[in-house]
Amino acid sequence: MSSFTINFPGTPSQFTVKASSAIGQKGGQFTGDSSKGTFRIKTAIGGVEGSYEVLGPPSGNTTPIQVTITKKPLIVSTNQIKEAISDFF
Repeated sequence: MSSFTINFPGTPSQFTVKASSAIGQKGGQFTGDSSKGTFRIKTAIGGVEGSYEVLGPPSGNTTPIQVTITKKPLIVSTNQIKEAISDFF
């Protein structure tokens, strides 16, 4: 299990809409609201599962989101997942 923080350029509600749409378009599953939730994304080499939690109210134009990866393919690094996840969010 590993965690990292992303700074989403928008509000918690905008994050929920964007993440749900992006993950759904790729055939994944997204469950949650503007405070916390879970996701599952399929990749060519295996699935990635995790959760997210909004760490606080927006600061300026960004919202801090903590992402925790609970399952990933062994050959994929956390940094690779962080880059890929950031593209979804």
